[in-house]
Amino acid sequence: MVSSPGVGPRNRMRQGRRLTSASLLVSVLMVMGLLLAACGQAAPAAPAAAPKASEATKPAAPAASPAAPAAASPAAASSPAAAAASPAAGASPAAAPAASPAASPAAKPAGAGAPSGSVVTGPSAPPPVVATAGKPGGTAIVAIDADPETLNLGITTGYAAGDVGSKIFEGLVWTDHNFNAQPALAASWTVSADGKEYTFKLRPNVKWHDGKPFTSADVKFSFEEILAKLHPRAQTTLKRLQSIETPDPLTVTIKLSEAYAPFLLQQTAFDSPILPKHVYEGSDPKANPANQSPIGTGPFKFAEWNRGSSLKVVRNTDYWDAPKPYLDALVFQIVPQGANRSAGLETGEIDFVVDFYLPKADVGRLSTNQQLIGKRGQGTGAIDFMMMNQGNPVLARKEVRQALAFAINRETQVQQAMGGLGRPGFGPLGDAFKWLVNDDASYARKYPLDVEKAKALLTQAGVAPNTTLRLVHDAARPNFVAGAQIIRDNLRQVGITVEIQPLERSVMIQKVFAERDYDLTLQSFVSSGDPSIGYHRLYLTNETKAQFVNATGYSNAKVDELLNKAAVTPGQADRAALYKEAQAILSDEVPSLVLYDEEGIDFASKKLNNVWLGVDSRDRWGEVWLTP
Repeated sequence: MVSSPGVGPRNRMRQGRRLTSASLLVSVLMVMGLLLAACGQAAPAAPAAAPKASEATKPAAPAASPAAPAAASPAAASSPAAAAASPAAGASPAAAPAASPAASPAAKPAGAGAPSGSVVTGPSAPPPVVATAGKPGGTAIVAIDADPETLNLGITTGYAAGDVGSKIFEGLVWTDHNFNAQPALAASWTVSADGKEYTFKLRPNVKWHDGKPFTSADVKFSFEEILAKLHPRAQTTLKRLQSIETPDPLTVTIKLSEAYAPFLLQQTAFDSPILPKHVYEGSDPKANPANQSPIGTGPFKFAEWNRGSSLKVVRNTDYWDAPKPYLDALVFQIVPQGANRSAGLETGEIDFVVDFYLPKADVGRLSTNQQLIGKRGQGTGAIDFMMMNQGNPVLARKEVRQALAFAINRETQVQQAMGGLGRPGFGPLGDAFKWLVNDDASYARKYPLDVEKAKALLTQAGVAPNTTLRLVHDAARPNFVAGAQIIRDNLRQVGITVEIQPLERSVMIQKVFAERDYDLTLQSFVSSGDPSIGYHRLYLTNETKAQFVNATGYSNAKVDELLNKAAVTPGQADRAALYKEAQAILSDEVPSLVLYDEEGIDFASKKLNNVWLGVDSRDRWGEVWLTP
């Protein structure tokens, strides 16, 4: 059901944009804090954004390593010992091959592994790192910033779409905090010795939300007709797709033309969601009505969408992993103003806000709230960056892009736009994947803050004084609001006028990715477990209008060659050499400027349990439950 704005999910939050008087007061105070932060001043009443050492608890297990895990290595996958993942509970032991390096040991409980980063809380203990037995019932309220552009996860990596869609759709696997693939729609799998062939055994008796059976035909259709053609991340991976065989309804064999290091890690709901063939066959996947009222196999079923107000999903009573899900429903409350999201957490009107939607100026105060608990640290690599549209003749000149790199203060971006929750941009691929960083190509060496150098390069390039550049960003992202103001102030010092254009998310996506109608734009990408999953798309040649890919017009055949080769080369050292060579080129040509690596923080009501069981905070919500 898709309806017009109407009554919200709780009596105390009847309208998506209305707050109680108490919330409004808190909201006003937070807006003042955000404005002060953007101007370089600290809000007087707010504690420091970063928690004190006494407030931070190290995880019980090592944080998710940004280095590529053994499971993603072709060397591991191509080992003669490569075999199947551990079968899910209830699978027949006789049918399950031996455990593979690509999967976790059978003894490891689903969801095991600590959240990546420290927990910031009041006086209570940090959240459990292993799933606890759930109690059924209740509705949780999750804040998002805007209506998703679609609910078809096969054609977008939009954050709000993934937030909602990951409760409805599933992939063949999910990823734990140690970057091990865990069984989801696939109960087990085997990998050939050369790493080019994956055979998945699917779970039996799985149903789509409309009651139709889930089979291998759905997997084949999803890969060939949707993911390979339209998904921003998967389409790059699936250029290596040679064939897909479905010898029976519960078996899928995927053959690649060449080994691809992180293939298994990319089979999640976010990167390779499985969609129903009977719903999408014969239609345009970008225009199918199911994109607004999706049918999946996941723990929750789509219920309603009150545009501009809320989306609601309800318990899937036929879910294959009974008795999950525990919640009766999840309501995604659309709250456009970041300060109001924080206010909702404080008044109890909102139960969960993920880092993506959280104003960083509010972190210090929220960390002292005894009704909340926070998880600090990204489970995966995440960079925020500025694309520069080379369709603009000014930005087509390398010297101009280099000048902007010298002029923009990346440290100020971290301290003021992110409240200290980040690391200044290290280079073209950030610094999360320590094994591949190229110190010689780092921004610290190539582009230290130097206003005079920036001016000289602009003069050399013949840029007229007071040249105007339009900077487009998602209006609902508080860090982008503040970050855009910092960039405007920085570039004013070198004679560039920046016209800031904050846009509603769907309009921003259309302007940037479909129309290329921008000069500068602020964006963010994540790259789960391996740089090839999420970062390659920022630089690989792209002539499509796909969302969340390289929209700068930048194309370098050598960079394409190096990145594509790095994705399939066995051995981390050899891959690192390729990445370092690519970084040297990218750092010199600066098609996009990485502003910072994120060190995010999520906040949840202490009534929520089992929140951070997946490497992505939006994942594994079938296991979440509410304390009565």
